[in-house]
Amino acid sequence: MKATFIRSILGVVAFPLTIWNLAMNQLNKIAPPGQLIETKYSDIHAIVTGEGKVIVILEAGLGSVSIDWCYVQPEISNFAKVISYDRGDYGWSRTKRNSLTSLDSVEELNEVLKKLNIQPPYILVGHSFGGLSMRLFASMYPDDVAGIVLVDAVHENQYITSNQNKKFQRLVTFGYATSLMGLPRILKQKIGRKFLAKEYAQHLKYIGYTLGAYKSMYREYRDSSISAKQLMEAEPLRDDLSIKVISAENNSEQWKKRQMLLSKLTNKTEHIQTKTGHSIHLEDPSIVIKCITNLIKESSG
Repeated sequence: MKATFIRSILGVVAFPLTIWNLAMNQLNKIAPPGQLIETKYSDIHAIVTGEGKVIVILEAGLGSVSIDWCYVQPEISNFAKVISYDRGDYGWSRTKRNSLTSLDSVEELNEVLKKLNIQPPYILVGHSFGGLSMRLFASMYPDDVAGIVLVDAVHENQYITSNQNKKFQRLVTFGYATSLMGLPRILKQKIGRKFLAKEYAQHLKYIGYTLGAYKSMYREYRDSSISAKQLMEAEPLRDDLSIKVISAENNSEQWKKRQMLLSKLTNKTEHIQTKTGHSIHLEDPSIVIKCITNLIKESSG
């Protein structure tokens, strides 16, 4: 609430900048590449492509959106139905939810799937923070999930309150508090990942600076300790569930240890170490595509 109050005060004090920022949002506005699905609390933007008996669900990381899968989704769509979507107020989605936890994401996704009449089996793909909600989904709906791909996913231990990155927390809070007056736009600090396909440059120019993007990132990180607790209290995954854990090159020993914890989630978990950075699906999408393809073949066999 304190950050929201400061945001409002700064918006009034720097009124000319606020008007300029809101005008830029309107000027850069671009139509969504997918469709909007109305749920109980939200209007969810989803991109649904391809056909097939197996459904692949792509969940983006913290601060990321559906178009982050611009290299993976088209390839997988050649032989499966694929859905990617925007959580909270990221991208073109809009929500009335007061919290943005992993459980919120699971509930929202489940409602979207029902609205679109998309039936299991599902292969769940989660990048970074998105890995939490994919694991929680598999825990809550074990009979619906055929496999999981965790793309340099976080482990819940990272978001225990005592383990949280205080510097990153301050950065996220600062971005949200100054977003109304447009300071992040002035500093060219937009929400979103690098390496997106060139045709999405205009999309990111719009969605990377919306008020909702900064708000959602702030709220997801604020609620991340709750998300961690939700995973800790969830039912264990099925021992026979196939999981691919893809890890990026990371110098942090703590991160490596947590990736090893993920590699022991089930008796059928395979650990794949890469030479890429954190955005594996954008830097070397072939690795992610191969893992998804193998899980599709396995579930279809």
